[in-house]
Amino acid sequence: MTNKIIPSFRKSKFADRGKVAENAANKFLSEWAGGHANREFNRLVDTKAAGRIIKASKADFEFFYQPTNGLYGFFGLLEVKETEHEYRLARAKVSQMPSLIKRIKCGGTCHILVHHSTLGKWRCVSAAWLRDNGDKGSWNLVTFPTFDTPGEALRSVNFLLWAL
Repeated sequence: MTNKIIPSFRKSKFADRGKVAENAANKFLSEWAGGHANREFNRLVDTKAAGRIIKASKADFEFFYQPTNGLYGFFGLLEVKETEHEYRLARAKVSQMPSLIKRIKCGGTCHILVHHSTLGKWRCVSAAWLRDNGDKGSWNLVTFPTFDTPGEALRSVNFLLWAL
């Protein structure tokens, strides 16, 4: 008789959805924070990858930055989304909006970094803009420029914060 080892954790079938975009964002954030004592980011736990056995995180990443010549620092959340649509983002994809808006009310900066997988392009939008705009089913992002990398998209909304 063969003893089977049964893993205590089964990977969800949804665990890999959006991972290409999240990995690209993680790579940029590693470059952004690397070698700087005043910059830090953390990858928050992914509830989908954990088989939904843990509470959902507020976003994919949290970040902290204190400019060396500034009085005020930056902190906030970054949510990374991947969509096949060329310029729309479904509201259902951003279930974290209440948490993002609450963080904004606490003085944080919250961005949604969108990867349009069919185009291979990126857009970055403030969570505050998403709160105040859009129709019932989705947001039309056509007015936001597209970029080749996540870093370029992030710098388009706040150059001071995301400059390398």
